[in-house]
Amino acid sequence: MTTPRVQPFSRRVGVPPGAVFGRVYVAVLVVQLPLLAVLLTPQARSRVSSESVAGVLTVVLIGLVLAGLVVSPAVCARVAPGGARWKAGSALSAVRALRRENRRVYLRLLGEWAGIYVLAQCLGGLSAVVRPYIWDNPRFGADPAADRWVFHYGNYATQGAVIYLTVCAATAWYACRLRQFAVEEC
Repeated sequence: MTTPRVQPFSRRVGVPPGAVFGRVYVAVLVVQLPLLAVLLTPQARSRVSSESVAGVLTVVLIGLVLAGLVVSPAVCARVAPGGARWKAGSALSAVRALRRENRRVYLRLLGEWAGIYVLAQCLGGLSAVVRPYIWDNPRFGADPAADRWVFHYGNYATQGAVIYLTVCAATAWYACRLRQFAVEEC
């Protein structure tokens, strides 16, 4: 009787250790500062800009989120190395190996990231409901010099910060979960 071959990355792994997650989260917050800059730009997410500017900034925003997702394993390996497969130079190859060898696990981890990302959008929406950042200007029709919208930047920045912090948490979670699967194989 032969023993069954164990597939790489097959074991289920739980929640990442708090210290590792904390280091990775802080590093992702620093790496993703351009994302915060776009989220704090009123022309990116509100009615105070033209549609073309908002469209370009939305594409930049999506690109920054995806770039953060791609580089997060390397950032994680830099601040929280673990084993032979999870070093600064080998983390991305460990992710490629996971994608090749166990696509189901990789898609589950990507799904965890997507779930937390959706939570970020929901929290941002809730923030906008609790503290609206734009509303109709009651003087708009009567006063020709009045703007169509009243814009409150403090509330807008709060919503952007909530989204930023939660998106970075999603990205750090994803990187830490990848690290767990890579370290368990060493």
